[in-house]
Amino acid sequence: MRRPCLVAVMVTILGVAAVVPAAEMSTPPFYALLPFDYPGSLIRVCRTDYGICLIPYTIQPGTPCECRAAGGTWLPGVSIH
Repeated sequence: MRRPCLVAVMVTILGVAAVVPAAEMSTPPFYALLPFDYPGSLIRVCRTDYGICLIPYTIQPGTPCECRAAGGTWLPGVSIH
């Protein structure tokens, strides 16, 4: 009786531990303005005067791009990597 209970508790703990990192490492939507110190790694980034945003990788570095602020305003920037 004690062993199945222990197994059930361990499975629950491991399940929660697997879900938490996945939620923390979710990818932000394209063009959403993020702070300069965003902790996640992004493949292609548009840099504006107010922050950065994720853009499709098909946009070449040095190309003009835009990020969308929370209010819906589009901010001009340049693709940096």
